[in-house]
Amino acid sequence: MVDIQTVSIAVASAGVLVAAIYYMLTLRHNVKAREMELCRLVTSDLGSEQGCQRYATMMNMDWKDYEDFREKYGYSNPEMMGKWASEWIGWENMGALIKSKVVTAEELYATGGIGPILMWEKFKDVIQRQRDVVWGRDYLSNAEFFAQEMLKIKLRNDPSFKDKLEAYRKTLKP
Repeated sequence: MVDIQTVSIAVASAGVLVAAIYYMLTLRHNVKAREMELCRLVTSDLGSEQGCQRYATMMNMDWKDYEDFREKYGYSNPEMMGKWASEWIGWENMGALIKSKVVTAEELYATGGIGPILMWEKFKDVIQRQRDVVWGRDYLSNAEFFAQEMLKIKLRNDPSFKDKLEAYRKTLKP
């Protein structure tokens, strides 16, 4: 025979189990919601009209070498420095989000993955020089990672892009 105390313990245990499961599901949902909000915040500026204008401005920047870049777009030109620095910081954040598994590379690729590929090609020599001269080897390493992840996905989705990228690279070299 089952006494009332046994039934009471079973019901209380079941209640605790249901509450624990509910808590875990709610926690998981809240974590995912925070991750998506963070992703939205990071990508919202890049996809805005202002972000697109900044990207276009950067893609039209022209320099002969690192010293010319610094002279034209460095600290002496805060407006232009603000454009390239804010863009790269955004991409640095996206690379960090992928590395920490807050968001997948595929999700970020869907928000405009070709931009970082072309931007990396245009600026990689300047960034490497900044690493050598001032900021160290890890400078914008997450942005580089982000661009490389976008390239992997692009080539997987469209193998013909390899030829287009090579043609683009030739336009960058004098």
